[in-house]
Amino acid sequence: MLRRNRYFVLYPEYFDKLLSRKQGRKVSKNKAVENCDLAKIVYACKHLELDYKIEKDKKYSRNCWKSEGRIIVNPNNIGNKTELIRRIANISRRLKKVEKPKTDKKKGIKPVKRN
Repeated sequence: MLRRNRYFVLYPEYFDKLLSRKQGRKVSKNKAVENCDLAKIVYACKHLELDYKIEKDKKYSRNCWKSEGRIIVNPNNIGNKTELIRRIANISRRLKKVEKPKTDKKKGIKPVKRN
């Protein structure tokens, strides 16, 4: 009997900090990212040099009313799906720190004294 090719499927909900574990988050809150999207996962896959395929029209079953899409990853040189999720979460978290723009505190405008 031939064995089918095995692939890992990753949804953005796995890494979303705003979701609970019941809603589909797979990583702990300190490793999760707010408003995770496909672009962050794609960046992590490129950084790890993985073969992946993007499917934008697919939906996560626990979040079927919101279409985020999914990424299919070829599991070459990866132990298991849990290890892959952990690695991608670490890279996505670092990406969040890089992308965060520096905000300056707005100072109140002082009136100009006129003579």
